[in-house]
Amino acid sequence: MKKVIAIALSLLLIISLLPMAAFAGEKSDEVYAKMTAARDFLYGQKAAFTAAESYDFALYLAADGDGEAFKDAYIQSVKDAFDAGSMTTADRVALAAICLDALGENVEEFTLNDGSKVNLLDEMKSKGTEADSPYNYFFVLAMSDDDAYTEAVLTALKNDYTMGSGYNYWGFGTDNTANFGAIMAEYADDADAYLEDADAVLDGAKVEKGYYYTADYGTDANGNSTASVLFYYAVAGNQDKADESYALLTDNFDLGDGSYHYMNDGANNYATRDALKALIYYDRLLDTKTAGEEPTGEENYTDSEAADDAAEATGVTQSTPATGDSLAAVAVAGSAVLALGLALALRKKEEA
Repeated sequence: MKKVIAIALSLLLIISLLPMAAFAGEKSDEVYAKMTAARDFLYGQKAAFTAAESYDFALYLAADGDGEAFKDAYIQSVKDAFDAGSMTTADRVALAAICLDALGENVEEFTLNDGSKVNLLDEMKSKGTEADSPYNYFFVLAMSDDDAYTEAVLTALKNDYTMGSGYNYWGFGTDNTANFGAIMAEYADDADAYLEDADAVLDGAKVEKGYYYTADYGTDANGNSTASVLFYYAVAGNQDKADESYALLTDNFDLGDGSYHYMNDGANNYATRDALKALIYYDRLLDTKTAGEEPTGEENYTDSEAADDAAEATGVTQSTPATGDSLAAVAVAGSAVLALGLALALRKKEEA
C-alpha cells in the first residue's frame, strides 16, 4: 500500500510540475527570440568583423550567430593586428582568443603572418592586469589557465570595491557594481560577502521602472543599468532577481524591433548591446533551469557561459557615464577587446 501511495504521490508531483515546465519552456523561447532579435538589430547588416570588433563578434557568436561567413577575414584581421602592435592589453588578447576558439582555431598555437606561432593564453597573461575596461576581466578570467593570474586580477578588482558603495570605476555606479558582481560570482572563491554587499547596493538603485546609474545623475531608471543588473543576476544564478530584472528591462526599455532605449531616447546601440549581453546569460540560465537545475536564490551562484556587450560606434550618444567611458575606450583602442569576451562564451557553451 505504501508503495502505491508513493507512486501516486510521484505521479501527482510530476503532473503538478508539467505546467511549470511548459511555462519555463515558453519563457525560454521568448528570451531566445529577444536575444536573436537584438543580435540582428546590432549586427544583421555586418559584412565583416575585424580584430578591432572582437567584442561585437563575440556577442554575435554567443547569441547563436553563424560565424562561418566571417571566419577567414576575422582570422586574418587578428594576424594583422599583431603585426600592427595593437594587441596591447589582456582583454584584447582574451577577447580575440575567445572568438578564435569558437571558430575552431588553436589558441595555444595561433599562426601569425610570418609563420611563427603564439600562445594567446600566455600572451594574455604577459599583459598583466592591464585592460581597456575592468568589465572585460569577465572574459580575461574565462581564458585564464593560471590560478595565480586569476587571483591577481581578482585582487586588483577587489581593491577598487568599497563595501556599502560598490565598485569604483570613474566613480560608483550601478553598471560598475553589477559587472563586478558578475565577475565575483563567476570566478571568486570568496565571493559571498561581495555579492551580499553588491545586492544591497543595487537594491538601493532600484526604482519602479528599473535601475538608475547613480543618484548624482538622477534617479530615473535607464536601459543600460537595468540590463547590467540582469546580466549580474543571470550569471550569479539568482533566478528570482533575474526574472524580475528581465521583466523591468523588457517592459520598460524594449522597443519591440530588437532594440532597446536608454531613457526614452529611441533605439540606442549602447543600451541594446547591454541588453544583448544580459539576454545571452539569462537565456542560458533558463536553459539550465529547463534542463532540471533550478538556481533560485542568493546561495546558488552557479557557473555560466560568458558573453558581453558591444558593437561598433555608430554615432549614438552614450548616456551612462561609466559604460560610456568603457565603450569609448573600446572604440578608440579597438572594439576587439569587447569581442574577445564573447568568443569565450561560446567555448564554455560547447564544453557544457
